[in-house]
Amino acid sequence: MIASAAEIHKQCEAKPQPSKIFDCYGDAFEADMRANGARHTLTILDDLKDLGGYADTNCHPLSHKVGNIALHVYGSVPKAAPEYLPVCYSGYYHGLLEEYLGTAPSYELGIAEVCGKSEEVGYFNWFQCTHGLGHGIMQFRDNELPQSLKDCDLVDGANSAREICYAGAFMENITTDEKTGHPAKYIKQDDPIFPCNAVEPQYKSACYFLASSQILKINGWNLPEAMKTCATKAEESYRWLCFQSVGRDISGSSLRNEQTVNEQCLLAPENYRGDCFFGAVRDFINEKGEFESAIHLCQTIHAGWIQKCFDGIFLDLTFLRKGDSFLTECAKMPEPYLFQCRAKAI
Repeated sequence: MIASAAEIHKQCEAKPQPSKIFDCYGDAFEADMRANGARHTLTILDDLKDLGGYADTNCHPLSHKVGNIALHVYGSVPKAAPEYLPVCYSGYYHGLLEEYLGTAPSYELGIAEVCGKSEEVGYFNWFQCTHGLGHGIMQFRDNELPQSLKDCDLVDGANSAREICYAGAFMENITTDEKTGHPAKYIKQDDPIFPCNAVEPQYKSACYFLASSQILKINGWNLPEAMKTCATKAEESYRWLCFQSVGRDISGSSLRNEQTVNEQCLLAPENYRGDCFFGAVRDFINEKGEFESAIHLCQTIHAGWIQKCFDGIFLDLTFLRKGDSFLTECAKMPEPYLFQCRAKAI
């Protein structure tokens, strides 16, 4: 029988020295993961942290250990990456890649080959891996964003893989914290658009698609002010991406609540509301790689932006479904979007 968080905590915290405590937790994590999966193990770690002691003060290195174990339990990074939860400052990604790169012939070859090919491992798993790679590279590079972006350039560019990796690196720059041992180096309190307005052109789109997360972090989650920043301070040719980022943040922060998405995207300037809904519906899809909740969202919004919402679904559908499975998703849509969807079938 697999032990509860309280039982594991009691057993491991009683060990006589830190190394023994760490090893005890490692053994418990492996047993739990083999029985219940890495996502469950990460929730156990989150509970352990709240119980205090070594598990609290060392939660980030313990989350590395969960990532180390996951590589061996799942057999590859693409299979383990979707189990990620943002527990203990997201050390899971780092530990997963740390374990893989430790056995790769070289760092460069490891980066290039770690996630495999989307057609072999499935697009959703491949996407999660490639995104996680951006996070992991940043942690390996001690949050040196320019070098991390260049490392992402080692990835094969097919299926926008570099863009996906860039986005992981930019997200790590936003979400990292001093407590991880990897403090952010490329955030300016007086310039909430930075570093998007400073990076090389090939990196700008990925940066702006995450820009609102940094703006909201700096301004204390003042959504109207964040929208004003996107509309006035973002480079004009990338403002639409900044508002897609706003939509993604509205969706994610509300745990994909339709009413909140509808109310808050309508706060955007009229010419950017469609972009807000576009970003929001893609977040609905990205949670599990499924479409039903996204289709339902699109049917609840104001008529003026329904097409833009379904356009977001069509985009991700081309990545995540092929053939009959593509048409199955189309069949769930009302007209005229059912017809549009079938016309895009692959």
